[in-house]
Amino acid sequence: MDGKYFRLFKRGENGHYPAGPAMKKLSAFLLTLACAFQFSAQAQEKPSYIAIEANSGKLLFSSNAEARRPVASLSQVATAMVTLDWVARTRLPLDTFITVPQEAFGLRAGNPMDLQPGDRLTLRDALYSTLLGSDNVSALTIASFVGRDLVSRRGSGTPIAAFVSEMNNLARSLRMTKTRFTAPHGLDAGNAVSTSCALDMALLGMYSMQNPAFCYIVSQASRRIGVQSQTKGTTMYDISNNNKMMSTPGVDGIKAGSSRAAGQCLLLSATRNAIARRSPQTGTEVIYPQRMIIAVLGTGERYSLARQMLNTGWRVWENWQASGMDMKDPKEFVQLPVKSGTEKR
Repeated sequence: MDGKYFRLFKRGENGHYPAGPAMKKLSAFLLTLACAFQFSAQAQEKPSYIAIEANSGKLLFSSNAEARRPVASLSQVATAMVTLDWVARTRLPLDTFITVPQEAFGLRAGNPMDLQPGDRLTLRDALYSTLLGSDNVSALTIASFVGRDLVSRRGSGTPIAAFVSEMNNLARSLRMTKTRFTAPHGLDAGNAVSTSCALDMALLGMYSMQNPAFCYIVSQASRRIGVQSQTKGTTMYDISNNNKMMSTPGVDGIKAGSSRAAGQCLLLSATRNAIARRSPQTGTEVIYPQRMIIAVLGTGERYSLARQMLNTGWRVWENWQASGMDMKDPKEFVQLPVKSGTEKR
């Protein structure tokens, strides 16, 4: 399925593609991709990317989508979903205070609020700081808190290891076959690096954006967070969304991440207004929501690439609709993940 554009252009009678305006747009898009790939980050020879319409599972286009790559702090999307699914099961309020663990002491990178062991913040705010600010210490704090409950139920293990195991259980349940998480924050864990592929990350994005609490958090431009410290009292911090695509029309989440090993990574969601069309299977009028999920791994120009992917992806989607929405070829679709449980914000 890699590198294919499904039904965006039709061959002429001579078997060649027409050299019209649409073909020129495609050529410009491919040139942009080539430029982005030329400046790809240190680790990757060929970036991995995919665009999927999330409600139908329609594969719009992809390249190297099943190539395993480091994913940096995109791992934190799985951290958030393991937590929100756990909250839905236990019915624990998101306003519960959690404590920064001792393991955070040696964690230097990605600590925008300068959290120290013993500091306290709500589970809700820790999720905000993790998803908006790529806060590695908040992600570790969440994993330690939830992990203690997992250990108590299983009777053995350590909190962080139990939580990471649950991240990988989530990946397996979503058929993310190329994914292995090694840490809740996405930082390298010794010689172990969290890896996945663009297809798997897109599946995770599709699953996550079905959860109302997750959707709300990643749609926010910023969040004011209060941290309770034994030495400084309560300090307020403003955490901004580090996803630079949030000002793009239609974009409503998800997350950016980067590291030396992973390069620049992006998981993106964008929507359009729902449309009413006659179902080709039943002949009745059906309301179709429209959401595109984009995953980009291992590039040096994630935002310019994602903008081009959005524009081209919607054109592919419109062309497929205009052609009758043929769903006979299973290779043109991905299996939709199981819908997430809902949890009030």
